[in-house]
Amino acid sequence: MTHETIEISKGVRYTGWTFGHTVPGPVLRVRQGDLVKITLVNEASDMVHSIDFHAAQVAPNIAYRSINPGEKLEFSFVASTPGAYVYHCGTPPVLQHIANGMYGAIIVDPIEPLPPADVSYVLVQSEWYTAQAEGTLMTGDYDKMMSVRPDEVVFNGIAFQYNDHPLTAKVGQRVRLYVINAGPNLGSAFHVIGGMFAAVYPDADARHALTGVSTYPIAPGQGVVFDAIMAQPGKYPIVDHNMRDMMIGAAGELEVTP
Repeated sequence: MTHETIEISKGVRYTGWTFGHTVPGPVLRVRQGDLVKITLVNEASDMVHSIDFHAAQVAPNIAYRSINPGEKLEFSFVASTPGAYVYHCGTPPVLQHIANGMYGAIIVDPIEPLPPADVSYVLVQSEWYTAQAEGTLMTGDYDKMMSVRPDEVVFNGIAFQYNDHPLTAKVGQRVRLYVINAGPNLGSAFHVIGGMFAAVYPDADARHALTGVSTYPIAPGQGVVFDAIMAQPGKYPIVDHNMRDMMIGAAGELEVTP
């Protein structure tokens, strides 16, 4: 866990708090039943931090306790339930720690696999609440966090980044999207414009797949797995269908080629 200067939109930097030097933190991927061993090191110079895995079932006062700068914490858990989950800092005020960038995704693949995907992506949605530190360098604004006035709503930490660098697939391919809403405050109405989801897996169980869905809600702290199969080449916007949030960064593009 570190404090880093990161990019949150084109030309705009932010003094963020991170797991593994990035926002979101590294994507962790395991299989249902795996033993997950965590070693957590606090490299921040002046702040206690912790970690909370939504994929785990452990005593939080032990595994998720805050540690001081320079300290290390080790624990393990069995990834017993498949799905797409968030992990985040759980140190109070949790709102501030998540809003400053301390979140990531852990994917637990089911023992009984989903239909094979040709292409897969992980999208973590979140919000930035900013105040100007100097020039184009921003810092967190706790009043905005409390009153839910985000300046940006983003996929994988950076506003509109997948407009400039689209996700890619080919016609007829099964595209799997692991979508996690880190929040910390806002729900997402996930939608691919011009498409209909071939399947929505609320819990990564193929027997529970939903079909005929164009938009699906994802609460803060929730993850959902989506499959899309595009029959025509073209550019398909990926958005949070909450229009304000789409306008301030929660928009990207899936480019489908023949």
